[in-house]
Amino acid sequence: MPASEIRKNAREALGGKWGKAVCITLVYMFIAFVIGLVQGFFDQRSLAYSLIGIAYIVISIPMSFGLIISFMKLKRNENVSAVDFLKDGFSRFNRSWGIWFYTFLKLILPIICLVFIMILMAVLISASIISTNSNLNMALIIASVVLYIASIVYVISRALLYSIAYYIGYDNPELSSKACVLKSETLMNGNRGNLFLLLLSFIGWAILAALTLGIGMLWLFPYMQVALVCFYERVVKPDNQKEE
Repeated sequence: MPASEIRKNAREALGGKWGKAVCITLVYMFIAFVIGLVQGFFDQRSLAYSLIGIAYIVISIPMSFGLIISFMKLKRNENVSAVDFLKDGFSRFNRSWGIWFYTFLKLILPIICLVFIMILMAVLISASIISTNSNLNMALIIASVVLYIASIVYVISRALLYSIAYYIGYDNPELSSKACVLKSETLMNGNRGNLFLLLLSFIGWAILAALTLGIGMLWLFPYMQVALVCFYERVVKPDNQKEE
């Protein structure tokens, strides 16, 4: 599944619906902006600042799930408004956090490995500073950088396995949260590289969006979201596009 083909499918799906897609994105970003603005009124060491941060974390998971649902509906030509992601997300509050929780359990080992490598990296760099042997210093620095990069790649590789769990969760309400995560792991085996290349293909667009002071993200974000829906549908049913 070439990334160019997935992006083409996304553009076709968004035909005549860009306005609605931008509105959904705008509302989502506005909510995050307002929460950040309110939090900014408080000192970072204050209880209010911490409580607002915790509250945002609590609501961000169902909001993100609702956003995925909205773009799935948009891609499938279903009725969806700019604020439906709030209703769809919070009505599935437990499910959104359940999928997050089981995904987190699956990623505990990679995260622990990353933390361990970061600690080891700090130790190696400290040792290189203390050592007077220039060759040893260079070897320690190179070793620490290689280990760090390898750990990052490992975490990303593992995380990609669970990237479609929420899509599965919406399409399969009869499945438990744990089953959605496990099904994502099964379906994404052999497809992680394709997803990585798809995400990588948006880098150029992201740079252009940044040059517009972020305004371009109002179009890039829904473009990427619908592309991910197209990717998910290809993974779940490879001949999906032929039957449409």
